[in-house]
Amino acid sequence: MFDGGRQGNKDSFGGRIAFKWEPTDKLTVSLSGDINIRREEQTAISLLELQDQNVPLRFVDIPNSATTPGGPNRQIAAPSSMYFWNKIRVTDGSCGAPWGGFGVPGTLAPTGNPACASTRWITGDIDTTWAGGVNRSDFDLWGTNLTLDYDFGDFSLKSISAYRDQSSHMEYDFDGTPHTILRIASDIDVWQASQELQFTGSLMDGRVKFVLGGYYLKEKGTDYTPMEFGFAQFFTGGDIDNDSYASYLQATFNVTDRFSITPGIRYTNETKRFDPSVQTIFNDRSQLDPVLASVYPQGAFVAFSQCLVGQANPTANLFPSGPLAGFPLPNCTPSATNPGGNHTMPAVEVSAKAKEWTPAISADYKITDNSLIYASYSKGFKNGGFSQRIFPAEIATPSFTPEFVESYEIGLKNELFNRRLRLNIAAFLSDYSDMQITVNEGIAPKVRNAGAGRIKGFEIEGEAAPIEQVRVNFGVGYLDAYYTKIDPSAAPVTLDSKFAFVPKWTASAAINADVYEGSMGKLTLRGDWSYQSGTFKDAVNSPQLFQPAYSVFGTSASFTDRSEHFTLTAGVTNLTDKRYLQGGYVDLNVGGAATASFSRPREWFLKLAYKY
Repeated sequence: MFDGGRQGNKDSFGGRIAFKWEPTDKLTVSLSGDINIRREEQTAISLLELQDQNVPLRFVDIPNSATTPGGPNRQIAAPSSMYFWNKIRVTDGSCGAPWGGFGVPGTLAPTGNPACASTRWITGDIDTTWAGGVNRSDFDLWGTNLTLDYDFGDFSLKSISAYRDQSSHMEYDFDGTPHTILRIASDIDVWQASQELQFTGSLMDGRVKFVLGGYYLKEKGTDYTPMEFGFAQFFTGGDIDNDSYASYLQATFNVTDRFSITPGIRYTNETKRFDPSVQTIFNDRSQLDPVLASVYPQGAFVAFSQCLVGQANPTANLFPSGPLAGFPLPNCTPSATNPGGNHTMPAVEVSAKAKEWTPAISADYKITDNSLIYASYSKGFKNGGFSQRIFPAEIATPSFTPEFVESYEIGLKNELFNRRLRLNIAAFLSDYSDMQITVNEGIAPKVRNAGAGRIKGFEIEGEAAPIEQVRVNFGVGYLDAYYTKIDPSAAPVTLDSKFAFVPKWTASAAINADVYEGSMGKLTLRGDWSYQSGTFKDAVNSPQLFQPAYSVFGTSASFTDRSEHFTLTAGVTNLTDKRYLQGGYVDLNVGGAATASFSRPREWFLKLAYKY
């Protein structure tokens, strides 16, 4: 950090308590509570690129040729965060001359002046950063669960009541410089209460087993997030109020002693409500630019909000052509749903509803007592909602509809060599439709139903015990993930884009060896290895956020005393000190920066466990 501090620490506390009461031989009452408290700081934010601009506002072409190569592009207005820092917030002119109007660009900031935002802040060391923010995450979660289970004999009735409460505070400085240019501070408070009833039983002398259930979830919360983007300070987020009702039925039919079939179906009725009234601009720094202020005394972004949000015919309030094409004409008046004139979306609650039937069916057959083959089909969905990080203003709150997936799987499960080898093999295919793809328009990450895709692959995993003292776990997976359809609104994502965070190959192996077992206790040595092939860390496949293939190794030693109450474990994680990319932010047009965070280095640990 710029002040010489350290980042990447983790402090956590967790606990759980549970009570079980059996007032009769038919009724069981279980009550539990848990708490999780975490205080963390992110590892160093590495500045990879920084791009200054010599004008405050530009029009940027976004390739709109996702389905038709060579198709027309679309343009977005791109205000430059780096321009507003260097030319407006640094007032002595030492970070370059401001523009002189349309067609008269200014000059870029010199790299030698520490007051400026420039490439001088690129350290070239992933463990060293000039980022001035604390990059912290405070997280508090607690919950309770009450389960009542009554056994009628062949049937039972279970009630599950739960409540969870979450509070979190997050701060993130993502410009990678010691200056306050790009920053977010988020306060999120959410609670949810749920109630589930399950009726289970068996019929026909146990040949049919079923579960019939109903479920309800209520969730409410707030997300008030002030954001800093150089050219403006504004709030994002809002209030949420969600309801989810579901009912389901699943039954297993044992057709023979070796063959069974399990069909099931679920009905879900969900409503998501979002109130973006908090989303306002509270500091429009474009009013400090002499040229923009001459046209927009209150600021260009506030004027844009007044002419767009809640207007009956907003396009009539925009310059039709010329250097201000797409920007508002002056002197618009706020609407009823934009009472302060600075709202970035209409200050009204919006809702999204989904009512879906999702079936599933599986079948399995025991080839032998130690081998089983199975096949399954299921359909699922992920509900729609609303994009909540919006700037500049939008005519209406951006929404997206549910995403659907149909999944197929076949597999083989085996126990071989007198159960010394367990080997499972599975092949699967998932077809996605109405995919929710997150793309940026300026600084706004918008979710769009803009594609269809397919993931197919296989997985092999197993466990072996070649001798009594040695256990080996292993696995390998292959994924072939690709888009089958892309809507132009998802640009710059194309049919050739790779899925984010989806490696083609993964593999892992671990060995546990009991090297001593005697009067003092037992000593176990462990070694583990994991591998994944190269992946992109965002949907648009930014080259700055590509992580090549890598492996990670770990080792540990555990000693358990003779009573088996105490276990002391010492070990090393990331043994070869491999530093791999975990994620980042790339926006050279508006934010003006590309930053990334990397994995933790080699670390040692010491753990004492007590079993009672």
